[in-house]
Amino acid sequence: MNHGGHGGQGHARPGTVRADEEGPAVASLALRALIRRQLRLGLLAFGLLVVLLGPLPLVLTARPDTGVRPGSALIVWAVLGVAVYPALVVIGRWYVVRAERNERDTADLAERA
Repeated sequence: MNHGGHGGQGHARPGTVRADEEGPAVASLALRALIRRQLRLGLLAFGLLVVLLGPLPLVLTARPDTGVRPGSALIVWAVLGVAVYPALVVIGRWYVVRAERNERDTADLAERA
């Protein structure tokens, strides 16, 4: 057995990947890339929610008092009960489609490797 590391089938150099380890190494890199893309996507979806729906409390507190204008309470409830949900559905659907595309792309890459 050669313990000196010179000649023969000694140890591989650090940073190199042997042929029988390439599959798991590629799969590991693909998984890390997928996790990074999914994290970015999740943060982007969260950011959209914050930008679109975050100002609602400020906008609704700027409305006239319901005692002064009885119809303003109806507007507040219409916005909170109806108008918010299409934005949630659209952002949620966009997120799911993109997340599934990321996973499919990663699976295709792993199959090719």
